[in-house]
Amino acid sequence: MSFKIIHLNNAHDMVSCPYCEHIVLDWSQEQYIQPCEHTAFIALDLGFEFVSDIFEDKMKYSVDEIHDQSLNVFEAICSSKIPVTIYDMPLGVENYKRYIGFYND
Repeated sequence: MSFKIIHLNNAHDMVSCPYCEHIVLDWSQEQYIQPCEHTAFIALDLGFEFVSDIFEDKMKYSVDEIHDQSLNVFEAICSSKIPVTIYDMPLGVENYKRYIGFYND
């Protein structure tokens, strides 16, 4: 897969789509995950919070297989054949991370 990684240092950063500027991770909202049409996935090392059908179809394993078999989420993301820009940020718990992927326009 072709991807670019942008590292964020703060677990509580708000994240906006680099294309439409919609805030997809907004901690001021009760429903803090608000994907836009450019969002491929929002995942944690622990599992997926959101994944688009198009992106999941191009991964080596389905989200259910990843969760059921306790597979590495980041490796599963990287198995996709769709080019994305991945924002990674600390989750705030141990060494876990959150990953937000946007389709490359």
